[in-house]
Amino acid sequence: QRRDGPSLPPTPETVKGLRQAPRGGAYERLVDSFLSAPHVGERWGRHWLDLARYADSEGYQIDLPRPQAYHFRDWVIDAINRDMPFDEFTVEQIAGDLLPKATVGQKIAAGFHRNTLMNHEDGTDREEFRCKAKVDRVSTTGTVWLGLTLGCAECHNHKYDPISQRE
Repeated sequence: QRRDGPSLPPTPETVKGLRQAPRGGAYERLVDSFLSAPHVGERWGRHWLDLARYADSEGYQIDLPRPQAYHFRDWVIDAINRDMPFDEFTVEQIAGDLLPKATVGQKIAAGFHRNTLMNHEDGTDREEFRCKAKVDRVSTTGTVWLGLTLGCAECHNHKYDPISQRE
């Protein structure tokens, strides 16, 4: 076992101990020990950060660093480690900065919509990339929370798609 929690996958000794343990919640205690390990938020948070298109740089040819991006990453990890209810997790990321008396943490959570790519190359059209950022935010929100792909509706309607271009 590691100092910061049980090893994943469990060691052969741990599995052997589970098999020999009387039925008295040994499995549940092991699961609880896995979930209380400090790195569970890092392990599960990375999946969320992928969906949130998290990056510590802006993405295009002039790939400028985002020196404050880690605050959002740390917020996600902490929220998972604290077992934050999903409705709070959602509200704080979509509108944490708009909540009455928003805390610094809630404002950081709203960084979910600040993870879009940014282009600072010479000759770029600022309005074009402002619009691309909005489209990215709507698309990501639709994908992550609604399970919908909204890419087609950006340009045209499909007869059976639940979201129209106008919407």
